[in-house]
Amino acid sequence: MRLRQLSLTHFRCYRQLALTLPDGPVVLAGQNAQGKTSLLEAVYMLATSRAPHGVPDRQLIYWNAGRDETWPFSRVLGAVERREGPLTIELLSTLQEGGSDAEGPRLIKRIHVNQAPRRAMDLLGQFNVVLFTPQDLEIVAGAPAERRRYLDGLLCQVDSTYCRALSRYNQVLTQRNHLLRLIRERRGLASELAFWDERLIQDGVLVLARRLEATAQLEAIAVDLHERMAGGGGALSLRYHMSWNDPSVGEKGGVLADGASLGEAGGHSRDLAADFAAALERSRPAQLARGVTPVGPHRDDLSFMVGGVDMRGFGSRGQQRTVALALKLAEARLMAQRRGDWPVVLLDDVLSELDPGRRGRLLSLLEDVDQTILTTADQAMLPTDWLRRATLLVVEAGAVRPHVASSS
Repeated sequence: MRLRQLSLTHFRCYRQLALTLPDGPVVLAGQNAQGKTSLLEAVYMLATSRAPHGVPDRQLIYWNAGRDETWPFSRVLGAVERREGPLTIELLSTLQEGGSDAEGPRLIKRIHVNQAPRRAMDLLGQFNVVLFTPQDLEIVAGAPAERRRYLDGLLCQVDSTYCRALSRYNQVLTQRNHLLRLIRERRGLASELAFWDERLIQDGVLVLARRLEATAQLEAIAVDLHERMAGGGGALSLRYHMSWNDPSVGEKGGVLADGASLGEAGGHSRDLAADFAAALERSRPAQLARGVTPVGPHRDDLSFMVGGVDMRGFGSRGQQRTVALALKLAEARLMAQRRGDWPVVLLDDVLSELDPGRRGRLLSLLEDVDQTILTTADQAMLPTDWLRRATLLVVEAGAVRPHVASSS
């Protein structure tokens, strides 16, 4: 899978850009705040319809876009080459009147795939990407929500059934929590919870089962990648923690004293639906007191161990970065296994905090990928032989030009 053409209009710092991407690795070189990361954001949006890390769509529109148009807009257009056939994706975001005074103009987003209008959910899986940015260290060291978001982002690109189940689960969870608050305020009936429990469990078990399966598959791939990139220091292992095993949930603690291992949960040694139902029942007093649902996939977590040490709280920054990179490389390989086509791998400022040995090992692990696009503020960090095989583009003040080698 390759992105062949990228066109931007009023996107971030780009007033207008038309870029053709060749075969082989692509290096975007330039100083900070010139537009390198924005290019990767645009490619990521072609796959997901959203900017990474929750950046609001309004912030993606070129700051001076309203000078030439009645209503500011941004446009991202990409031409993709893939095993199933060519693909064009267009994302158009427009600010128009109609919002409240507090919010200002409302934003309207339109998505077209091969010139046909599509929903955001229909776009997922058409074009696959894996993005690493410095913020992705939070997958290892940050809050549980970051790790759940990571698993959801991976699975929604390769499993439409999962994505739909997750969407339904979140909608049911919102309705259930609303009912809990009504009950707490004596404006709702506790007997109505049974209906929402059934629907929550139905979709929640599917979400949980697919996450457990993906975590086991990621671990099987990431262990070797981590060893090859780190060059020692202990074996990597992944552990999925179900929220109902947390002793702080409910008056009498969780269903189990500790988190379930991948082998136990992935091997279906217990009935997940029955466990979920039991957890909801046991935590009922806490639910009614707080007006929220404290158990379920929306409260689960994932931990990463290297040599038996939990990287969340005890890993060095270098160890956490290596684990995060191993996860991203494993994600790319898992996508290739499931879809039969490599995703485009996007690496933003990945080299700056790696020693020369790890840089070389990382780049060697990317040789099988169909297309890699990486950014750097210092091209000297790249090995000379690798750089010869790559296309070097210079990004400066929202413009992109081919690199011209010095004659000296």
